[in-house]
Amino acid sequence: MPPLILLTALLEGLSLTLIQGYLPLYLRSALGEPSYLTVALVVALPALGAMVASNVWGGLSDVSGRLKPFILLGLTGYVIALMGIPAFHTGFSVLLFVGAASLLYGTTAPSLKTYATLVKPDRKEFALASVLMAQSTGWLLGAYGAGGLLEHGIGSGLRLALWSCAGVIALHLIVTSVALKDLRREPAPARSHESWAARIAADLGSLYENPRLFRLCTLAFFFVAANYIVWGFFSVYMVEHLHSSIRTLRYSLAASSVLGIISFLYVGFLIRRFKGRLVLAVGITLYLGMYLGVALARSPVIVGIIYALPLYSLVNVSANVLASEYSTERQRAGGLGVLNGAYALAMIAGPVTGGLLADRMGLGAVPWLAMGFIAAAAPVAWFQVRAARREAVPSAGRLESAALEPSGVSDAGTGRKPR
Repeated sequence: MPPLILLTALLEGLSLTLIQGYLPLYLRSALGEPSYLTVALVVALPALGAMVASNVWGGLSDVSGRLKPFILLGLTGYVIALMGIPAFHTGFSVLLFVGAASLLYGTTAPSLKTYATLVKPDRKEFALASVLMAQSTGWLLGAYGAGGLLEHGIGSGLRLALWSCAGVIALHLIVTSVALKDLRREPAPARSHESWAARIAADLGSLYENPRLFRLCTLAFFFVAANYIVWGFFSVYMVEHLHSSIRTLRYSLAASSVLGIISFLYVGFLIRRFKGRLVLAVGITLYLGMYLGVALARSPVIVGIIYALPLYSLVNVSANVLASEYSTERQRAGGLGVLNGAYALAMIAGPVTGGLLADRMGLGAVPWLAMGFIAAAAPVAWFQVRAARREAVPSAGRLESAALEPSGVSDAGTGRKPR
């Protein structure tokens, strides 16, 4: 895997830790934002931008056959977001600004995943795991490093972390623009004299008509919504509801990142051995236990330990592997962009419903809401595992019958030449 791709993933993880992990706490503590819904929208509105970006830029990548320009575009979006956040002094203005910047940086994740699967087409699960492991390393650096700065003051600490990260990404952007090879692929075929906009729409339309990809995206919506209900409020939940110190929060996020990094070392082997659908179903089921533990625990240390369990790699890598399998090579960016769009839609629905509930019933209701979402996903995931096994049995039977038939018999009367 090209080191620049892995470094880009690392810097994206670092940036998202600041924007999604610590920014909600910054709004509550430094800017005095009173509404949990506004805090939730800091995660949700950028997710809307990412949903648009991942679909539009992913479709444009498919019809142009290029990836590098979209990786550079995403990095530019992160520099703008991180540099600009400290200039705003109300929660509403911050969320509008980050939402606008996400129209650019939302293309980073699907572009990196597409690049990885094209570099290693026969080992997609390992390629995706390496990218996500690099991203988790960024989460670790952000959780531990920025958390240390926040211990000396939430407002001043986060501003310094944002500006420092923006400077590093700007330098990386320059190096990447010069040194990264643009991994070109055959563009999606044009029909007659269609415009690029029409070709993008046709590309996305064919992807959304793919029933397996559509079912996967529906399932992903529920488990990602549950994940972001908890993640979007985790720092606020720990500090305000459980009265955690910043240090405990910092170590909880760092432990989660470390265990996540370790999990990426074996998740590719699990998916290759047991297949993506089964690993996805098991991961979703284990999340039920995690959220139940978070809801019942009253100690911030216990909640931090439960939250650190490395389950996200199971569901995330398996979902991305399945999306890449369900789309053709020419439509790989669009296929992963559609999945990323489903993730983004869930990142809107989850935190917004969580914010509305928290404003009415308090933060204690947040993990129970996440339980509801994941409980809706679990039976669907196991139904897909059962359906996959049913499909495999007739396929095996057909192969056995074909092997027993004399050459040419299976094609008799069909008008086709024997192969």
